[in-house]
Amino acid sequence: MKKAKKAKKAKKVKKIAKAKRSLKERSSASARRTTRTTVSKRAAAAFPYKSTPKSIGWEDIEVLFIGAGTMGASLAQAYAQNGLNVGILDVSDVIVQKAFDTISGELDAATGRIFSPSEVEAIKARILGTTSYEEACRGRNLKLVVETATERIDIKKEIFKKLDKLCAPHVVLATNSSSLDTNVLAFVTKRPDKVVWMHYFYLPHKNRAGEYAGSDTASEESINTAARYMKLGGKVSTRIWSSRKGGAADVVFVALLHEAVKMLQEGHDVATIEAAGKNAYNMPLGFLALMDSTGLPVGLYSMKSFSDSSNPADRLYKTYRNFFEPTRNYIELMKKYDRAEDKSQVRWASEAALKKPPKSPAAVKKLAERFLGVGFATSVEVVDANVIEMEDLERLAQNAFLWAEGPFTIMNRIGIRESFRMVKQRAALARKERRAFPVPELLKKQARSGKPWPLKMSPVFYGQELDGKLARITISNPKNANAMDNLVFKEWEKAFEKAKKDPKVKAIIFDSAPIKTFIAGANVGGFIDRIRKKQFDHIKRDTAMWQEVMFRKMTGRGKPKIAIVDGATFGGGVEVAMAFANDPNSVVIITERTSFALPETRLGIYPGLRGTLLLPQLIYRATNDAELAVAIARYYILAGSTVTSSPRLIKYLGMADFLVPAHTRDQVAETIARAIVKKKGKALTKRELKALGIAELPTELTLEEKEELRVMKDLFLKPDLIPTLYAHGRGQAPLFLSGDEKALARRVATRVSANSPHAVAISDWLISKGFDDHLKGVSTEKLAERELENYLVPTFEHPDALIGLEALVNRRFPEFRRSYPF
Repeated sequence: MKKAKKAKKAKKVKKIAKAKRSLKERSSASARRTTRTTVSKRAAAAFPYKSTPKSIGWEDIEVLFIGAGTMGASLAQAYAQNGLNVGILDVSDVIVQKAFDTISGELDAATGRIFSPSEVEAIKARILGTTSYEEACRGRNLKLVVETATERIDIKKEIFKKLDKLCAPHVVLATNSSSLDTNVLAFVTKRPDKVVWMHYFYLPHKNRAGEYAGSDTASEESINTAARYMKLGGKVSTRIWSSRKGGAADVVFVALLHEAVKMLQEGHDVATIEAAGKNAYNMPLGFLALMDSTGLPVGLYSMKSFSDSSNPADRLYKTYRNFFEPTRNYIELMKKYDRAEDKSQVRWASEAALKKPPKSPAAVKKLAERFLGVGFATSVEVVDANVIEMEDLERLAQNAFLWAEGPFTIMNRIGIRESFRMVKQRAALARKERRAFPVPELLKKQARSGKPWPLKMSPVFYGQELDGKLARITISNPKNANAMDNLVFKEWEKAFEKAKKDPKVKAIIFDSAPIKTFIAGANVGGFIDRIRKKQFDHIKRDTAMWQEVMFRKMTGRGKPKIAIVDGATFGGGVEVAMAFANDPNSVVIITERTSFALPETRLGIYPGLRGTLLLPQLIYRATNDAELAVAIARYYILAGSTVTSSPRLIKYLGMADFLVPAHTRDQVAETIARAIVKKKGKALTKRELKALGIAELPTELTLEEKEELRVMKDLFLKPDLIPTLYAHGRGQAPLFLSGDEKALARRVATRVSANSPHAVAISDWLISKGFDDHLKGVSTEKLAERELENYLVPTFEHPDALIGLEALVNRRFPEFRRSYPF
C-alpha cells in the first residue's frame, strides 16, 4: 500500500515537473519570439508592419528608405508626418519591426502634445515595411529611394546595384552617407545622372537641417528632386556645391569630435572637455556626450573614411591627409562596443563623469581655444574649397548643430586676428604630432587684412525656376519662427522689386521655410525695446514702412503672385496672408497644417497691419453676410490667441483660394505658375483656376464648425458688447445656451475678459468703425491712414502694451491692471 502511494506520489511529482518544464519551454519560446520580433503585445497591436490591413499599398509609396535603423526609422517618421506615403526596407523582419516599434513609441509620446490620436493613426497608416526589394521597388508612384545603411562602401554598392536593377528608370537614388564618396555609388549603376547625396542630421524627425548635392554625373533635374524632397520632409536644407565626400557639416563636426577624443587620450578629464566644447560654441551638449547620443560607430566610420589613403587623388584626403586618422582610444572603445551585449553601456562620458566639475577655468579656456581653432580652420577650408557658401555654413551650423552662432560670426566677434592665433596654435600642435592640419589661404588672407568676414545674412531668399520665368521669394528665419522685423521687410522689398523689374519673370511664389510656423508675427523684442526707450515715433515709422511694403510692393499691383501659407500663423503673419488674399492678382494656397491666430489683444495692442480692416472685408466678400463679417472679426481679434478650428474655416471665410495636402503644395503652386507663364504673365480668372483641376482636401464645413460660427455670430453681436462679454466671462450673466455651445461661448468670453481691456476696446472700435466706413465707400487706404495716425501710438503708450509683450517673452500669462472700458 505504501509502495503504491509512494509510486503515485512520485508519478505526480514527475507530472508536475514535466508540466513546469513544458511551461518553461513555452515561456522561453515566447520570450525568443518576443526577442525575435522585438515588440510588445501592445506595440504589435498598435503598429505591426505586416498583419494589420493598411489604407495604402506599395503602389502608393512615394519615398523608400533602405535601412531600418535609427536614421531610417526616423526619416520614415519625418516624411510620414509631412503627409507622404513612405516605405522602409531592411534584410530582417526583426529589424523592420523594431523600426516600427520605435516610430510607434515616438508618436505615442507625442500624442496630445504635438499630434491628436487621429493624426497619429494617419501617420502610422502612411508607412509600410518589407524585406523584399522586389515588393518595395515595384510601385509606380515611387519617386525617390534614400539609402541609410551602415557606412560600408561594399554594402552600399550592392544596395545601389539592386535598386538600379529593380526601380523604374525615373526614380532618383540617394545616399545619406556621412562620409563616403557618392560618385563611387553612381558608377555602379546604369543611371549615374540620377544618383544624389541627401544628408540628414540626427534625429531627422526632430532636427530640421539637411544637406544635399549631386554626384559628378547627376543631372540638375535630379539635384532639384533632392532639394524638393528635402523640403517635403520639412528640412531647411543647404545645397553643397561639390561632390567631395563629407559635404560641409560633417567635415567640421567630425573634426571637433576627433579633437574631443584626442583630448581625452591626452589625459584631460571628461568634465573639462565637455565644458570647453559647450563654452566654445554655446551649445547644450559637449562633443563626447553628442557622440554617445548619436552612436559611437558613426564618428569612427567617418574618421576612417576621411583619412583613407587608398585613393590619393581623393579631394578630401589630399587636403586633410592623416588629420582625421582615428585615435587609439577610439579604436579600443569600439572593440569594447563590438563585444558588448548592451551597447548603450559603452560610452565616452558616464553620468558620474558629466556631473563632476571641470578641473579649472583655465583648463576649460585652453581647451575651448583648441576647439575654436579646429572649427575655424575646417569652416574656412570648406568655404575656400567651394564646397559651401559662407552664409550657408553659418545657417547650417545653427540648424544642424544647434550652435547659438555660426563659426564666421564667432570669428568676427572674437576678432579675425585672435581667431587666426587660435588656428596657428592648433596647427603648431599638429606639427609636433606629425599630423596634417590645413590652414586655408582664405583665412591667412583675411587675417592679414584684419577685417571681419563680409557676412550677408539675409532672412529672405530669392531664386528663379522654370527657366527664369518664375521667381520664388522665401522667408527663412527658422531660429525666430520666421518672425518679421525691419530687415525682413527691407529684404522683401528688394526681392519683390527684383522680380518686378526682371522682364523674364512672369509669376512670383511667396513661400516660407518648411518649419511648423508660416510666420510667427512681428519680432516682439523690438517692440519692447522701443517702448522702454519711449521711441513710439519709431514704432509708427516702422509700421508705416511695413504697410508700404506689404500693400505696395508685395501685393496690390505688379505681377501675379502665389502665396503658400503652410503652418501655424500668428499676428502679423496672418495680416501678411490676408494682404495676399485681398490682392486680386494673388492666389493663396493653404494646407491641412495651416492655422491662424491673432493674439494682439492678449499682448495689449491691436493688429496694426490692417488686420482690423481686412478681416471683416474678406469675410464679407466671401459670405455676403455683413453681420457675420463683423462678429467673426471681433471673435478672432477680441478673444486674442483664439486659433482657427480648421483650415476649412480659413477658406470659407475668404482668406484662401485652395486647401491642398501639404506634400502637394509646391506641385500645386507650380501648376498655377505654369498656367500664368503660359498666359504670358497675366493673372488667372476664377474660371481658369478651376479649369486647372487642382485636387483639394474636403472644404465643406463640419457641423461643429457651422455651430461655432452661429454661436460666435450671436455672441459678438450682442448689445453693449464688451460689458456683456465681461459679464459672461465672469459668470455674472447667464448664457442661454446648453452643452458644448454654452461651454464654447463661456470659454471665448473668458478669454476676452482676460485680455487687455484697453486693447479690446480699441480693437472693437477699429473693427466696427472701419467696416461701417468701408460699406459707405471709404477706401481702405484712408481707413489705414486714420488708424495709423490716431490709434497706434496711444496704444503702445498705454501700460498694457509693455505688460502684455513682456509676458509673452517671459512665457507667462499677462496680468493687466484692470481698467474696464465701460
